[in-house]
Parts: sequence; structure tokens; C-alpha cells
Amino acid sequence: MTGTPLRRRITGLIAVAILGASVVSCAGQDQDATNAPQTDMDGVAVTAGANQPAEVNEVDLHFVAMMTPHHQQAVDMSEIILTAEGTSAATADLADRIKVGQQEEIDSMVGWAEQWDQHDLMAHHAPHIANGMITPEQLDQLETLAGEEADTRFLQLMHFHHQGAIAMTHDQIDNGGYQPLVDLAQQMIDIQTAEMHEIEQLLDAKGESLLTE
Repeated sequence: MTGTPLRRRITGLIAVAILGASVVSCAGQDQDATNAPQTDMDGVAVTAGANQPAEVNEVDLHFVAMMTPHHQQAVDMSEIILTAEGTSAATADLADRIKVGQQEEIDSMVGWAEQWDQHDLMAHHAPHIANGMITPEQLDQLETLAGEEADTRFLQLMHFHHQGAIAMTHDQIDNGGYQPLVDLAQQMIDIQTAEMHEIEQLLDAKGESLLTE
């Protein structure tokens, strides 16, 4: 397969989601009237799976489908900085914590999506870039950097990335119906807010500024 390692990882995520959609069982056709069609926050039609709790609403479904690729990008960005040459111990430590923590949260969200038979919805949103996510060109550029330059760019991009995630997560806390997911969303805000403060301190020590757009 051609392309950068990061591009191959993103492509692999999308391919897995689409493959999952292709193997969904026809058993959903036998669901009763309590599993009526829904739409997510983007108006995408979804059908509640047999094991989907009644309290799961369109906000929950949209959040899981959109936050999973958002988190995956943060994991990918962290992997880049962890393999870059000459980066600082402080930035590497932050990147490792982001990689581990967000992968655990991905696992939780994907687990729920699988239980709820939301393969189609996950596949639909897997390639989307929104809410502070970085463009493929920015990701490719990050992968070419090393040392202090890689440190600074990673911190700037991750702060911007976290800012977008937090904005999206507040809606889940305010309007989500599935309490375990609401609790996870609050965990995301608590952790990423603390990480943003840490990033601000690291950039300030370098004499560098945050991204403005």
C-alpha cells in the first residue's frame, strides 16, 4: 500500500468501518416497533439495534460516530511525535498519555456502537474532518518534522484539536441520553482541559503561541 504510514492508518480505520457495515445481519428487519428509525444530529438515518438501550438518543449516536475518528486522529498525531527524533521528554510524555487515554475511550465508544448495531453510522462518519480535526496536509507536514520544530507544531495542533473536541463534548453532556456515555464525555472534558493547560505552559516556556485558526 502506498502513502505515508499515517495516511495508511486513517485509510485502514475507514476500511474497517465500511467492512463492519457490510456484514451487518438482516436480523434488524425483525426488530419490534420499539426500535423505530432515528436520525443522528446530522440527519443521517439510523435504526436502533436489538441491544440498544431505549435511553440512547440522536445526540449519543452522533457523538460516538464523530468522536471516534476525532480521537483516532489524536492517537495518530501522538504516535507521530513519539517516533520523531529529538523531541522533548515533556512533549513525549504528554503524547503518550494522550495516545493511551484516547485509545481506551475509543475502545469504549466502539464497543457501544457494536452492541447497538451502529456499523452503518460509524462507517458514514469515519472519514469526516470536523470539530478541530487537522487536515491531511497538516498531518503529513507534522510527520516530516523533528526536534524542537516537531515539539512546537504538535503542541499547537493538539491544543487546537482538544479545543474542538471539548466544544463538541459539551453538547453530549447537556443533551445525551445514555448516562455512561455522558459520564465518559465529562471525563474527556476534564482530561483534555487539563492537557490544554499543560500545553499552554509548555508553549509559553518555549516562547511560542497557540494557533489562532
